[in-house]
Amino acid sequence: MIGRRLFLLVFAGALASGFGCSGGSDNSGGGTTTPALLCTDGGAAAANGVTLKCGGAVDSTTVQVGVVMGGPSGGPTTLRGLNFDVTYDPANLEFVPAANYTSPLFPNALILVTLENGVPGRLVVSIQQPGSSPNVVVSTGQFSVLTLTFARASGMSFASSPLAFENSEATNASAAVAFASSLALSYP
Repeated sequence: MIGRRLFLLVFAGALASGFGCSGGSDNSGGGTTTPALLCTDGGAAAANGVTLKCGGAVDSTTVQVGVVMGGPSGGPTTLRGLNFDVTYDPANLEFVPAANYTSPLFPNALILVTLENGVPGRLVVSIQQPGSSPNVVVSTGQFSVLTLTFARASGMSFASSPLAFENSEATNASAAVAFASSLALSYP
């Protein structure tokens, strides 16, 4: 009788563990995971360079992308503003406009962020100090210029969708400023 109970107990335990009824909640299987929009970038901005950096997830289908400027390797750089386009694939991504934009690097700037001719795929960005404001002085380090937000286009899954700079310039800069981006978004 004891042997039979022992057998039933071992058999029931084996059955329970075979069906994932371990009684614990280690969440190690059986559940579903929510896919998320993934962001990869090329690291810090180069000296006197502007790049796009992963800024963080808003939710599983929306991420923030930071525009970051690297300060010079020696001596300050002064400038009045930045103008650039950000291109992206509108079949994979949607631009999510903000109610209003601010720039930590250009605190008094006039900022325009809009789709070119209202058509998705190209953002036109202009950040300029007003006429009476002094030039912005950039020293060594990494500086946040602006944050943009992108979301996965409805129902789309895609491997790698790059964001790139085009038509870029620094206005009245005391040194050359280069724009480069290796940022890409993907959604499994």
